[in-house]
Amino acid sequence: MVFRREFRQDNLTMSMDLRHHNSFTNDIIIVDGFWGGGKSVVTSLVGSLSRVEKKKVEHVYEYVSITHAAGKMEADAAAVFLQIYADLSQYNNLIGREVNLRWADDSGFRNNPGSTKYLRRLFSRDGDLIPIKINAENIALLIASHKLLTTSEILYDAFGSRLKLIEVVRHPVHLFYNTRDYLSVFDRPREFDLAWDLNGVKIPVFAKSWATEFADASIADRALLTIARVKKATVESIDQITLSGKPILVLSFENTVLDPQTALLQLESFLGRKRTKFTRRVLRHQALPRTQISAGKSTSSFSFNSKSSMTERQIYEQVTESITKSASPYAIKEFQDAISLYNSRWPSPLAELESSWSK
Repeated sequence: MVFRREFRQDNLTMSMDLRHHNSFTNDIIIVDGFWGGGKSVVTSLVGSLSRVEKKKVEHVYEYVSITHAAGKMEADAAAVFLQIYADLSQYNNLIGREVNLRWADDSGFRNNPGSTKYLRRLFSRDGDLIPIKINAENIALLIASHKLLTTSEILYDAFGSRLKLIEVVRHPVHLFYNTRDYLSVFDRPREFDLAWDLNGVKIPVFAKSWATEFADASIADRALLTIARVKKATVESIDQITLSGKPILVLSFENTVLDPQTALLQLESFLGRKRTKFTRRVLRHQALPRTQISAGKSTSSFSFNSKSSMTERQIYEQVTESITKSASPYAIKEFQDAISLYNSRWPSPLAELESSWSK
């Protein structure tokens, strides 16, 4: 992709291009979704497929996309920056420069299939043969992101057909605890999300159009309104991207954990990659298939996990009872509308429980 700028030099107009020369041609796989939306399960499955690198959580893709969408960064700078950064990141992958050795991290050494090869790369050669290998074998870069879909236009512009965007959606009820607990510590020093400032109040980027409402709301209402409004914007973005013909695959968390074989078939078809000997290991590690949707392993202190002794109805009613006790009627109503929207698009056994929470 080439972006043109005109410069004045010695009273003459000189046209120059801002461009990333010799860009790689490998696939860029981005698995996006809500906080606690089940990206870990899907990225693990994707990472087990042929010629896919270990997952990375690199917020720069979110920062650039959000900054550009907010009108704070020009398209040429944003696109070229993303191109260069993605290629550099993949180059570093192939020479073992950025191996995450933290034992508990979801993107760390222990939780990625075939991880011993990343240690062996620490002693391998770098150099010009690495890009040749990446391009010739189409070794995919795998990125996990948060709520990136609504600002993804610049990603499609930057990467074109290289981009393979996978959106993971999850039932709103199972997002409540995670979102509430996260927003309750949104002001902590180690929280690195981009945010707006409203008279000293930290406002998430997605809440700009309702910043005053967010600032005045209780934590429970903030969580419900965040889930409802981001979910609505996500559905609209999915429809727009699909209509445009750009590559996108949407996987519901519920159907993925209940029927991982179908999800794997969808991933293989969308990505043009086959499962490997590591895929079975990932299925076992992620407890797939599951008889209970939320009975998986935690990937953070905010992860929503349930006790295996509880039924799906008991879990659902426990969460909705907590919401009823802590949130305002108008926020609950908007949240329930989001549940209806979700159930109409991605029906699962949880859809049968919608009527258990009176409107």
